[in-house]
Amino acid sequence: MGNSNNKLPLRKSLSLPDTQFLSADGDFMRSKSRSSQRLFKLGSSHDIRKAKFREAPKVSTTQRRIPLVEALFLPEFPLQGDLDELGYEVVGVIAKGAFGNVLKVRREDEKAIYAMKIMNKTSIIIEGAVQQCKDEAAIQSMLGDHPFLVKTQEYWQSKKQLYIVLDYKPYGDVFTLWRYHERFPPVFVKYLVAEMAMVLDYLHKAGVIYRDIKMENILFNEDGHVQVTDFGLAKWLMVGEKTRTVCGTLQYMAPEVLAVYPYGHAADWWSLGILMFVMLAGKYPVDGAENHKLMASKVFEWEFKVPYHLNYQAQEAISRLLTKSPLQRLTDVYELQHLSFFKELNFTDLIERKVCPKDVVPEDFFSLAMTQALENGSCSGTADTDDFEGFEWNLPEDVEPVFV
Repeated sequence: MGNSNNKLPLRKSLSLPDTQFLSADGDFMRSKSRSSQRLFKLGSSHDIRKAKFREAPKVSTTQRRIPLVEALFLPEFPLQGDLDELGYEVVGVIAKGAFGNVLKVRREDEKAIYAMKIMNKTSIIIEGAVQQCKDEAAIQSMLGDHPFLVKTQEYWQSKKQLYIVLDYKPYGDVFTLWRYHERFPPVFVKYLVAEMAMVLDYLHKAGVIYRDIKMENILFNEDGHVQVTDFGLAKWLMVGEKTRTVCGTLQYMAPEVLAVYPYGHAADWWSLGILMFVMLAGKYPVDGAENHKLMASKVFEWEFKVPYHLNYQAQEAISRLLTKSPLQRLTDVYELQHLSFFKELNFTDLIERKVCPKDVVPEDFFSLAMTQALENGSCSGTADTDDFEGFEWNLPEDVEPVFV
């Protein structure tokens, strides 16, 4: 069976924006100056008493003041009620996380099923992840129309919670499928990696770094096309810019991220290489470590030997993605599609969904894995923070792990 014990998620809290120094507003200053001039033109104090001034508008004493716990999440999360007030009925739990749960819900007026991510605002504020959650909602709603991304329907806040409503994808995920089959046929991997590469190309050109590629975050639609979800670690980052946040899942992290160096979009392509390796080899290239420092040492010392049973074309693609230097790493979908491993695949037909990943695997390839998962009561993507009790991160003083 698959290496499910090797999943060691690492999160870094994002601090709230620094206080900004505001300069005086130009329109306000001009308005103030004009008012002063009118006042002096009246002349004497007697003239002033004769002048007629407009009464100041009365402020309603009943006007509601917005509490800080609500104002912090505006304007991305508008103020509304709880899920039951908005006509949603809870059907079940899909996954559990540190900030809250992902629920399966039904909208009463449509009878449609959705996935609803509910996050506790107090926990988010304590962990300093306010901007992180606002970015998640903004990015997924603005960029969610791509055929390989899970679409966001709506998002809002109540007094205590944040809510993000997503399309529900009941067709399984890569991790559940991998755990059952242990490894995938190369032709199937070709389709999945090509679709993920097009997702990365789309996000990067839109000024977003994803930072959380892993099997649990890749769902399937009814035809077996990937549906990427969970933008909790995504960040606005223009092409050529760098960030230094240590975050992601430990065994998918690029060397430059593990070393706490400034990194850019190339880190996502390394994670894609790890994903490709795992799906073809049935194991991670580097085993998990007891702490962050040892994990970084393992990655830097590993010679990246590709399993012998893989053909040259697959080995070449993995090697190009798992190049330790981000400057020499493959980071372009155009270059990837011209590798020998992908040459026979028409990327245009794939993104237009004229060809389907389900067509290249046995008919029961998906159903067998889903049946076993349902019988075992397993819940894909479930994260329990207790699994990391006692884990030593060994991070620099200014870097702190946070579970998302």
